[in-house]
Amino acid sequence: MSAAEIHPLITEVYRTEAVRDNKVRRWVRKFKYGRTNVHDEERSIRPSVITDDLMQAVKTKIRENRRFTITTLSFEFLDVSRSVVYKIGTEALSLKNLCSGCVPRLLTAEHKEKRFAISLDFF
Repeated sequence: MSAAEIHPLITEVYRTEAVRDNKVRRWVRKFKYGRTNVHDEERSIRPSVITDDLMQAVKTKIRENRRFTITTLSFEFLDVSRSVVYKIGTEALSLKNLCSGCVPRLLTAEHKEKRFAISLDFF
């Protein structure tokens, strides 16, 4: 079947969720030139730029000054992008921004006791 015959059939089944006709033409062309399955082909995986040394360096900078922005922190690490620095802080180090200071996402029992004691002092 040609792409012009296939696309109306797909549109009839999937209605607004159907793929566009140019995508169907591309699939037909690929199968015509020898493709035999519909599964994605293996892709090469780029090595991660996040290394243990970089994570330690970011962690050290964060501990030096907890009141920073991702932009100011990324100026310290010019060889990696801003999004990588953000990913290290949020995913690898499990930090979140709270009142312009980074704190651990999950407080340990020691942290909770310390917060409780400080709260009692203020009370």
